[in-house]
Amino acid sequence: MSERPSKPKKELKNINKKNEISTSRESKIKGFPIVGIGGSAGSFPSFEKFFNHLPADSGMAFIIILHLDPHHKGQVAELFQNYTPMPVMEAQDGMPVEPDHVYIIPPNKDMGIHNRKLLLLTPAKPNGYRQPIDYFLQSLADDQWNKAVGVILSGMGSDGETGIRMIKEKLGMAMAQDPDSAQYNSMPMAAISTNLVDYVLSPEEMPLKLIQYLNHPVLAEEASEQVRIAIQNTNSIQKILMLLRSQTGHDFSLYKKSTITRRIDRRIAYHQVPDYAAYVNFLRENPLEIEVLFNELLIGVTKFFRDAPAFESLKPKLCALMVNKAGNEPFRVWIAGCSTGEEAYSVAMLLIECLEDMDKGEWPKLQLFATDLDAEAIEHARNGVYFDNIVADVSAARIDKFFIKKDNTFQVKKELREMIVFAQHNLIKDAPFTRLDLLCCRNVMIYLTTELQKKIIPIFHYSLNAGGIMFMGPAETIGGFTEMFISVDPKWKIYERKEGSAQVGRMIDFPFHVAKQYPLNTMKIDDMEKQISKRSVADTFNRILLENFTPSSVLVNEKGDILYSNGKTGKFLELPNGEAVMNIYKMAREELRYVVGNIIHQARLQKGEVAISDIKLKDADAIRLVDLKAILLEETGLQGLVLVIFEDKGYFKKAGGKLKAGDDKTNVAVEELEKELVYTKQQLNSTIEQMETSLEELKSTNEELQSTNEELQSTNEESLTTKEEMQSLNEELMTINMQYQSKAEELTRINNDMKNLLDSTEIGTIFLDNKLDILRYTPQVRKLFNLIPTDVGRPINHVVSNFDNSGIENEIRKVIDTLANKEIEVKTKTDEWYKVRIMPYRTLDNFISGAVLTFTLITGYKQLEYKIEGLQQKFDSISRLYPDALAHIDANNNILWANETFREILKIEEDLQGKPFIPYLEQFIKTEPVLKLLNKAKSGAGVKSADFVLAGSSPGHCTISAIPLKNDEAGSVLLVTLAMKTKGLEK
Repeated sequence: MSERPSKPKKELKNINKKNEISTSRESKIKGFPIVGIGGSAGSFPSFEKFFNHLPADSGMAFIIILHLDPHHKGQVAELFQNYTPMPVMEAQDGMPVEPDHVYIIPPNKDMGIHNRKLLLLTPAKPNGYRQPIDYFLQSLADDQWNKAVGVILSGMGSDGETGIRMIKEKLGMAMAQDPDSAQYNSMPMAAISTNLVDYVLSPEEMPLKLIQYLNHPVLAEEASEQVRIAIQNTNSIQKILMLLRSQTGHDFSLYKKSTITRRIDRRIAYHQVPDYAAYVNFLRENPLEIEVLFNELLIGVTKFFRDAPAFESLKPKLCALMVNKAGNEPFRVWIAGCSTGEEAYSVAMLLIECLEDMDKGEWPKLQLFATDLDAEAIEHARNGVYFDNIVADVSAARIDKFFIKKDNTFQVKKELREMIVFAQHNLIKDAPFTRLDLLCCRNVMIYLTTELQKKIIPIFHYSLNAGGIMFMGPAETIGGFTEMFISVDPKWKIYERKEGSAQVGRMIDFPFHVAKQYPLNTMKIDDMEKQISKRSVADTFNRILLENFTPSSVLVNEKGDILYSNGKTGKFLELPNGEAVMNIYKMAREELRYVVGNIIHQARLQKGEVAISDIKLKDADAIRLVDLKAILLEETGLQGLVLVIFEDKGYFKKAGGKLKAGDDKTNVAVEELEKELVYTKQQLNSTIEQMETSLEELKSTNEELQSTNEELQSTNEESLTTKEEMQSLNEELMTINMQYQSKAEELTRINNDMKNLLDSTEIGTIFLDNKLDILRYTPQVRKLFNLIPTDVGRPINHVVSNFDNSGIENEIRKVIDTLANKEIEVKTKTDEWYKVRIMPYRTLDNFISGAVLTFTLITGYKQLEYKIEGLQQKFDSISRLYPDALAHIDANNNILWANETFREILKIEEDLQGKPFIPYLEQFIKTEPVLKLLNKAKSGAGVKSADFVLAGSSPGHCTISAIPLKNDEAGSVLLVTLAMKTKGLEK
């Protein structure tokens, strides 16, 4: 670990910069920001750099969330106190938060905040599944809104990713450490992947940018009134919305002005431009910023089972609704504003669980549609890949059942993914899905104006089946439309569609036209009344003209749904049998059905106006002529719609004159042809309907195939591991790493001592593990093995040696198995000899974890041994030639060596080494005199000899001599000779 910079108490760096960004005490106490900083593995150096560059009077409070060992007893607060002169303390339950203070989460606790008071809770999930940073940042966002700041520093995993989303949803600010400056970049990368992080900076750059942003006048409470007046005087917000609409095609005029203004405020503070007028110019000069602002306005934050009690309340109602469905009958669900798909998959999981609880043999067919305006969010939802921090919101059973673990992410299983069709959809402009059993629209209406909500609620009523459920966010309501819905759960805003409402007709006001852009500056009441009066007269006049002097016409979308009608269309359109639909292809008269479909298709193909004249339409016994015209509209707000105009030209008049009698057959033939033509048209219409149905199915199949293709590009399913627990353990160990630096230094000293000890012995040593991989070696070993530093970790038999080591591997394994030491001798290619001693490697707790090999140079000893062997061979040769019997005995009269003559005289065949000397003489000589002779020789009396008579199988006379060997201890070792005498000749 790099050396820590000087403590800020002793030396403060960047004094001038800190003085520039310091603020007055009065301004910072009022509504001060609270900064939540999350860090894990490798974050301590980042925290140190951050606080070293932060003034002590920034006016902000700092809450530190770390991944601590539940049993951690270290003094983290004292450690942080070295980084900053601000007071640092461990958080306590109910502790109020004050500016210019630092608070640190205690071990084994979850922490939240309410009314600027810290609240400690016992963790609800086991270690390894907890996400303490996410938990606190979500709580901070709910409590402080735009005064909340989330900062993510170095760490492993993805904790903090969801918290950053929640901070941004509540108009807060988000920062992440530059991954290149982070020791572990997983947590910063997860935060950055949300595309919601405002600044990606190194820790030392964060404080200056943080204070510049929060001190911008547009975000200051005391300046809000001046900013509002500036907006009214310059109409800047209208200009901004106009630029947005021109570049993106989306109009935000029906979104709540307060939400739009706050989002714009954040971008102004981000770029440090002075006011709205300057920001308008900035947008015009930087088109890319328009896209960024568009994404800022689209911030859709969600998570799996958000408001878990709400989903628990919804599940039994869904199950009850599904039970009443017939087998294979569709159960249709629309999740509007699905964002990145978590809510859609949550609903899908509930539906699957409901199906599994049903006893019915045939289940209803699930059809789920999830839509959002944000194309990038829809693409994310289609991929179905989420960070592993979802374990905080999804139960372990559901994780195992519906997800596949891949590195630090979870992939939605194919079966769950294929249930849902994701599509981009504009709730304000596009037609709704219909015949729904469940409609989820959570946390969307809160961003829309009351005027727009009054238009959308009836549409939702129209979209639902009888008894269908509407699921809204906890902060949303149906307003005054109580005659359309029954409140099933008032707390969690679950409603059931009510039948027989008189207000269903309101849905005709669709698509929603863009509201006229009026300046925000206030108007006098008289002027408003005059404008209303003028508009009333103009509207009445236009309505009379439309009803009396314009042809019958309908406005249809790309699916043929009728969005608006004008004039009397009953001559051309009629309600079909069965379910009531408002679709021109189904409502067109039989004679017009094919022509209408063809002319609309041609208008879209030619991107203009197409007309067909003199179409014959039966009217009782007469024939009416009709002209058809289709116009593709390109005006803003109506793009993609087709206006179909029906012009009635009156009855068809046949030419005058009487028919001849001979023409009867011709008339019959014409009638037959007309019947055949009618039949052909019917068949054609039937074919067209089938083709349209097939086209819709193919579109759905194509989208599913695209999703399947994306999934097939990923790796095959892998078994789940315990990586989360190991990762969490590693993070906790890294967090307390600094407290064990002294232990590491002590261990380094011990290693140095051990190295010097091994080097000083000049004994080559190799340490092996149980796999015979090299763990460590001393330099002397290089004389026997061609070792380099990179060979550590390689098997020993892969290393080239300077001697024949073919059997050494087996010997090492025997030692590890038997735990018995082994010594062998080896000779190098340079004729040097080494004694190899193999011993098991024992740990302090007597665990065998390998082997130790020592190599001792014994070349000198070996040379001496060779000399001794040579002398021994010479002695053996001489002893064979010596005519008398010779025996070498020790102090205990045991035979050390005897020559062949000795064996022959005493008739001995067995090995004599170590055997008693006297018993071999007992059968030939009285041994008592012999013992006396030997003892005298041992006592130092010199060489002693005596004559004896041999009896038994070797009769004769002999002389026995005992010769003390002077180089042995006290002359206790004797050389005994036995010389035979035969016929007076002495041998």
